[in-house]
Amino acid sequence: MILRFKRRPYSRWTFLLLLFLGCVEPYEFVVKDNEPRLVVEGIISDKSFFDTQLYPADGRLFWVRLSTTSDVSNQRVQPVTDASVVLIDDLGEVVPYIGGFEGRYVIGDPDFKALPGRSYKLRITTASDEIYESTWETMPPDPGGTMGNISFQETEKLTYKIISGKKEVRPVAGIDVMLEVPSRNSDGKAYFKWDFTPHWVFIAPLPSLFSPVKKCWVYGEYYLADYQLEEDHGGGYKKKLFFLPTKENERIFEDFTVLIRQLTVSPRYYEFLKEMQEQHQGALHSDKPPFNLETNIATIQGDRPAVGYFTVVRENAIRWYLNKSDLSYPVVNDLLDACTGEGPFVPPPGCTDCRDYPMGISSNVRPFWWRD
Repeated sequence: MILRFKRRPYSRWTFLLLLFLGCVEPYEFVVKDNEPRLVVEGIISDKSFFDTQLYPADGRLFWVRLSTTSDVSNQRVQPVTDASVVLIDDLGEVVPYIGGFEGRYVIGDPDFKALPGRSYKLRITTASDEIYESTWETMPPDPGGTMGNISFQETEKLTYKIISGKKEVRPVAGIDVMLEVPSRNSDGKAYFKWDFTPHWVFIAPLPSLFSPVKKCWVYGEYYLADYQLEEDHGGGYKKKLFFLPTKENERIFEDFTVLIRQLTVSPRYYEFLKEMQEQHQGALHSDKPPFNLETNIATIQGDRPAVGYFTVVRENAIRWYLNKSDLSYPVVNDLLDACTGEGPFVPPPGCTDCRDYPMGISSNVRPFWWRD
């Protein structure tokens, strides 16, 4: 449980917080040589902002993120905030992206979505008059069928823990969360990506029962940040999506939910994601940054090359909830013990105000879509 640091209130907490904040991106594009490159990440789908609110969820606008690489030292990439970004379709219609804060540009029209059979490309013009374009991209064929049911299986996962200053392998109780991939009547392959957006309830132990800062709903921006891929040959199986610890995990002390999003992607984008995933996982263990990834972004004007991908996908999603009462064993909420102490004890962040809880974006305003 994250807040267990009663005898040394800030040393362990500071270490965990710095460790958490140091991993703020699912991946970084870093290339093998020292030549700076433009980094492009963008996606559009057949679901508009209003469509995604029906999952149910807060809603999602389409975005493109631009940044520049540094060098093989794996320094954090720098956002590009002053570019012009537009989406062009095969009929010549131009849809602008707006913004640029922290390198993120969005299509502001909440009704916009990609259409089957149409082609789209991205065009980027930087402040130094460099011009980049993606290849023409189309939505993949409909694989048929729908997303299946979500289930879980109680299990244990071996993980490293620091015991008396030594790293030891210990089993951690938890659940494997799985998606049923229904059988399809198509002989063709389908390429899937699943990603996850978690939320949970956090209740600060110290405020009074009716205090406005006692209960918060938390968006776990960097929790469950990995994604899963599958080259599907007809369905009819269960796909493991992620492992969720159930012991000493305050995220499940009250109510926990994940928006599980399924993207049907093109074969080429699937290979890009697979290579990215493999290089990122290797980097976690060997400190080698991802490099030389395939890209569909070409330099039209200028000398600087680009890396990254723009694509068009089909999108579906299911919202899944877990309450600790769904488990066959009890889950002990020991937050109060972690937030109290003797002598000059200072409660950790989140103990007296749920909005200060540091392991996500906390708000004491209930999301409109949260279950009753």
